[in-house]
Amino acid sequence: MNVYKLSVKTQAYYLIEKNDYEQRTARRPPWYKTNASGNPQYFAVCPACNNPIQIVGLYKALANTPNPYGKHCGSSVYGVGIYDKEAYLWCPYSNTKRDDGDGRPRRAPGILTQQILSILINHFDKVVWLLSRATGIKIDEGLAKSMLQQYRREEGWLYARATLMNIPWVFLYMTDFQAILYKKVDADLANELVSRTSGRLRYSDKGYVIKDAACRDYIELGIYQTLHRSRVEEDELAEMMDMVFTLKVGKEAPTEIYRQTIGFDFNYFNNLVNFSHWKPSAFNDALLALAKETLGDLVNNPQA
Repeated sequence: MNVYKLSVKTQAYYLIEKNDYEQRTARRPPWYKTNASGNPQYFAVCPACNNPIQIVGLYKALANTPNPYGKHCGSSVYGVGIYDKEAYLWCPYSNTKRDDGDGRPRRAPGILTQQILSILINHFDKVVWLLSRATGIKIDEGLAKSMLQQYRREEGWLYARATLMNIPWVFLYMTDFQAILYKKVDADLANELVSRTSGRLRYSDKGYVIKDAACRDYIELGIYQTLHRSRVEEDELAEMMDMVFTLKVGKEAPTEIYRQTIGFDFNYFNNLVNFSHWKPSAFNDALLALAKETLGDLVNNPQA
C-alpha cells in the first residue's frame, strides 16, 4: 500500500514518503522500533482495516520497486495496533484474494465496524454532500432518511468489504433500491435518462426529473448499486461500483435504462472528513440528526 496513518483512533491518512513520515513520527517509538537483530523497523496503521503495518524501503531502495510501501503485520505491534485477522482478510490491501463478484459477505461486529458507524454518523452531512456530487443526484432529507433506514435494515456496516476509506460509497451500495423520480438531478445525467425513456420523463426548469405530462402510465424511476470491485496496482488502491438506473412502467417488471461506473475518490473523502472549515447549516444539522436518530443506538453496542 502507498498510504498510512499513525493511530487507530483517527481517520486521516497520508502518502508513504520518507520526509513526511519522519516529521509526523519525529523518529520516535512506537513507530520506530529495533528488532532482535538490532535492525531498525518502521511501523504505522493501515488506513483501510486499522491493522498494524510495517513500512518497507523507507531508507533503502528496493530491487522490485523504487518507492517505499506498507505491508500488513501478522501480529499486534505494541503501541501501534492490535492485529484483527478478519479485518485483514477482507482488507483490499491484503494479499488474500477474495472474489469480487456481486456477493455481499458479512463480518462479525467488532472495533472496525463500530468505527465505520461512528464516522458515518458524525460526518453524515459530508457523506451526503460527497455522494450528491459523485452521483449527480441531489440527496434531499427524504431520500437521506430512506437510505439510512435501508442501510440499517441491511446492516451495511457489517458488509465485509467496508473499510474506513470507502464509507460513503459502501453506504450508498448498501441502500439497495431508492426512488429518484421528482428528485433534483444534474443536467447531463437527467438528459441521458430522459432520452432513454420514450417520452415518459421530462427535465423541469428547476432541475428535477419528473413524469412527462403526456405519459398516462404509472412509472417508477430508481437506482441501485452493484458490482463493487477493487484492485491494487503499484501499491495504489482503486475501487468502483456500478450505479444502475431502472424504470418500471405500470405492472411491468423494472428494466435497466442506464448504467454508469462510480470510482471511489478516497483522498477527497479523507480531506473532507478532516476539513476544519466545513460550514454548518440547517440542512446539514438535519442530516446529522437523522443519522444519529437512525443509527445512534448501534454505537458502543457490542451486538451491532
